[in-house]
Amino acid sequence: MQPLHSFEWGDLLILNKDAVLINLGMRTSIEAIESLKESIFQEGFSEIAVIDLPKSNDTLHLDMNCNVVNANLVVAKSFVRHFPVQVLTAQSSCFDMVESFLKRHGLGVYWLDSYKTIPDINFINLNPETIIISKQAKPQQLLVHPLLKNKNLLEVDVTELEKGGGGIRCMTLPLVRT
Repeated sequence: MQPLHSFEWGDLLILNKDAVLINLGMRTSIEAIESLKESIFQEGFSEIAVIDLPKSNDTLHLDMNCNVVNANLVVAKSFVRHFPVQVLTAQSSCFDMVESFLKRHGLGVYWLDSYKTIPDINFINLNPETIIISKQAKPQQLLVHPLLKNKNLLEVDVTELEKGGGGIRCMTLPLVRT
């Protein structure tokens, strides 16, 4: 049972200066999102999309299932496309599908059909040319996309973090996307 106001940083994706995506994960409660909502809007974001992915070890955090690659591209496991998001604004709430929400905010989606390991998608885009990724990752599927093909992969040994159910991105929560 999760604590009433728990929030896992790996469940938060800052998409751009206008929107964030948050997962109601095993460690993130709706009460925590509600308590942070006003602060998020005060920081200048106009929309918060809340997704509720299945709660299991292989979907533990949002960033194990989708991640921001650069200013206009998100990579996501293909099953994510089937989940609606609840879009919160300061004045209202409505529902949308994740792909159309991302598109409305200028982000394309590269759907990954088969992903075997958790570290593969849990990475940090350090700058437009460089991704920091776990040495345990097998990023071959990432590198076939035209916007990822020329990325420099900086592999880091984060085996101990991964033993605890975390990875590079969910343990660091990068706030600036280049």
